[in-house]
Amino acid sequence: MTNKLSIIALVAIVAVGAGLVGYASSTSEVVSPATSFASSALVSGQMTLELRDNEGNLKAYRQTDNVITANGENCVAKALFTPSKYATGVASSGTTCVGAITVPFSFIALGNGTTQAQNTDNNMQTQHTITGLEIRSGTVTFTNSTGLGTPSTASIVSIANTFTSAGTTTTVSEAGLFNGTSASTNGMFAHKTFTPITVNSGDSLAVTWTINIGNSTSLN
Repeated sequence: MTNKLSIIALVAIVAVGAGLVGYASSTSEVVSPATSFASSALVSGQMTLELRDNEGNLKAYRQTDNVITANGENCVAKALFTPSKYATGVASSGTTCVGAITVPFSFIALGNGTTQAQNTDNNMQTQHTITGLEIRSGTVTFTNSTGLGTPSTASIVSIANTFTSAGTTTTVSEAGLFNGTSASTNGMFAHKTFTPITVNSGDSLAVTWTINIGNSTSLN
């Protein structure tokens, strides 16, 4: 009888222990749904480059995600919630966006820097000033989000420009998105380095920057 009672007691202890383990596991996973519903980055960007010769033949193609800089992220936040801070400033001020924010981030710069782009970048590594490849304002187009509380596409901003080189043969291996033409006074929104593209005189380089605001999942 004693042995039977001991066995019954042991089974009960094991059962309770198993129940406690199961309970602990379920409570520790309460956070998981919040993690699984987490939104993707509010602002993200991609860039494509198409190089063609003077007869329109495709010579090179690049497509890549880019780095949205800290300056770009800060300017977005300030423009949304404190418009008075979205004004002329310098990188060291800490209170305003870098550059003369009287124009949008629609200027595309090219260069031949090869060091990987960083979130802390403010300028190009080696910016091109070759005729036809100098920093230029792009054409900006918008595509509105169709969210309405259901899975949707993001709001999309596209900045595009086609550069035609009139200089000597050179390479292009980096691109930046700015809010003006002076690197010393204007802020960088996005930056990316990529496998070098050789550009000859007469070649055209079509650059399209796509900025996504939001993501494809709504939490409403």
